[in-house]
This record gives sequence, C-alpha cells and structure tokens, in this order.
Amino acid sequence: MKKVKYYHYLIILLIISLFIIPFLIPKKIIIDYEQKVRISINEIAYNTDFIHKLKNGHLKTSKQMIDTSTLGSQIINFIVVDNYQKEHTYSYELDVYDEEKPTISFNKELIIEKGSLINLLNNVIVTDNSKENIIPVVKGKYDMNQKGTYNLTYEAQDSSGNVAREDFTLTVTASKESSDLTTNSSLTTNPDSPTTTNFTTSKGFSGTTINGVTYIDGYLIVNKTYFLPANYGTGLTSQTKEAFDLMSAAAKLDGLNIWLQSGYRSYERQKTLYENYVIRDGLTKADTYSARPGHSEHQSGLAFDVNQINDSFINSPEAIWLAKNCYKYGFILRYPAGKTAQTGYKYEPWHFRYVGVELATKLYNNGDWLTLEEYFGITSNYQTP
Repeated sequence: MKKVKYYHYLIILLIISLFIIPFLIPKKIIIDYEQKVRISINEIAYNTDFIHKLKNGHLKTSKQMIDTSTLGSQIINFIVVDNYQKEHTYSYELDVYDEEKPTISFNKELIIEKGSLINLLNNVIVTDNSKENIIPVVKGKYDMNQKGTYNLTYEAQDSSGNVAREDFTLTVTASKESSDLTTNSSLTTNPDSPTTTNFTTSKGFSGTTINGVTYIDGYLIVNKTYFLPANYGTGLTSQTKEAFDLMSAAAKLDGLNIWLQSGYRSYERQKTLYENYVIRDGLTKADTYSARPGHSEHQSGLAFDVNQINDSFINSPEAIWLAKNCYKYGFILRYPAGKTAQTGYKYEPWHFRYVGVELATKLYNNGDWLTLEEYFGITSNYQTP
C-alpha cells in the first residue's frame, strides 16, 4: 500500500515538473535586425530604426539620432536585456554614402556690353546634401572684348566626386543692351507704355501690377492670388544672398548650422515639381504644401528653404533660433503655424522670405508672427482650379 502511494507521489511530482520546468529554462531572444545598412549623407536616422522584431527581451539602448554627416562606415551597437535581466550586445554596420549631385542656382542668360567686366560666379549658388562649401568653375571659352554669344557651363563637384553641370550663355553686345545685372527680373518692358493696374487693399495699402508682377507698398507679392509671369526670375537676388550669409554666420556663433536647401526655382522647375506632387498625393493635398507654377515664392528670388524640408525640422535648435532671430536680418517666417487660412499653406518652419529689416520686424510682432496676407489685407486663393 505504501509502495502504491509512493508511485502516486512520484507521478504527481513528474506532472508538476512538466509544467514548471519550461518556465525555469531561459527563452532565447528572438531578434530581427538589419546587419548592414546603407543611407545617404545627412539623412535622418536613429539607432533603433533598423530593428524590426524583438521577442523574449527588451531594448535597453535608448533611441538616439545617428550622426550621418561623415562619409564611410561605422558600427552601431545596441543592448537587449533578456527575461532574466541578462544583457546581450548586438551591432550592425552603417555605411554613409553620397551619390547625389550638387545643385546649382544661376542665371541662364548673362548680357554685358563689349569691354565690360563681369564676375561670372556672382549670384551662382551651389548647395549639396554634404553641406560642403563648393566653389563652382566656369567651363568654356569666351572673350569679353569680342561681340557674340558664348555657350558656357557651370561645373560643381563635391568631395564624393559627384559632378553637376549647368549650361548658360554669355552675350557680349556692341552697345549697352542689358539692364542692371543685379535685378532679378528677366522681363523686358517698355517704360513708356507698361501694362499697369492700380488697386487698394482692404487695409488701405496701395497695390500695383506692372506687366503681371504685383507690388504692394513697394513689396513684391507672390501667393495663390498673385502670380509671376513664366519668364520672371533668374536666381536669388544678391541682397537676399548677402542677408542669408549674415544670418548663417550669426547662427554659427551660437553653435548652429543653417544652410540653403532649396533657393531659386524657375517656372518650369516648379511646374515639374508640382505636377509630380499632384500625381503622388492628389490636387487637394498637393495645394497645401506646393505652389502651382507661377505662384511659388522661390521663383521671385527672394525666398528659400533651409536644412530639412520635413516636419522633423520643426523642433530643431535651428528652427527655434530662426523663428526668433530671422527678422533681424530682413527675413520673415513666411508660413507660420496656425496661419493656413491666411497663407493657403501648411506650417513650414524651413521657408523664409526676404522683405528687409523694417517690414520683417513688424511681421515678427514680438514673436507672434503676422503673415503678409494679414498685414497688407490681401487674399491667397487660387482663382481657377
């Protein structure tokens, strides 16, 4: 009888063991992550972005932005703690590369009088995702003492060997046929008979539209209501570029890096961008963040985008600094938060417009930004679909 009870206890103990033992055996960490990652220079990435699955453990390493400003490979480590609080170190190789060509903003046509001097690199701006200071060169032969049209090329190369080339023409005339080369408009008008329309805004400001270009109180206006002719614009104005350089230098003293991401855009370039956005997102959504051709401030040569053109820039130190200081250099935050009804566009902390220190200070409004539409009493609405 005692022997029977002994077997009963043994069986019961065996059954209990079958339930308990699995919980005592450590479960193996199951993890799926990319062991070799390749991303573009200055692309925003975090150390945990490439971990796709983690089971039987938790990530101890905190999420941090990876420094992708330097080309080459680096090893990224992260720690996983298993269910028994034992730490395990994993790593992957991150390769930072650059295959993107620089972007050159320039005047496509230059006209000078025979015997005059001209700096062919004046108002030529090179931007690159590497943030390098790239000096362009001029390729081709020309003679400023010989009348004719010369087909030349701007060439810019980054440290990765990516080369951008843009063609332009230099026309040397026998007599003074060109207008002041510092002007940003390529329009030719007859001063004796311009097409002019005068009007007054709802706030009492005087407006004038001359050959399709609108000025209010002397300031060029470009939005969804007021547009530019297709042949307007040649590049960022020298005044805009000089003011940006001063602002960028001031930010650098505060330990910040501000660079031009997108400057002047021609009518045709904007047309291509906008049409691609419509194909991708539809007309309604595209109109909230991209201007239709002729309605882009980039074509005016007075506006530009800086650093990252995405929402990750919103809370960056550079965005915060710019919102508080850009007016000191004549710039305005063109599309502030909460002002979509006035401007027609979503909040863009990366887009700035040059208007001069006097007006910029008024629109800064002690940090509560006003828009050009609010200040002048004008609309920003497309007249046709």
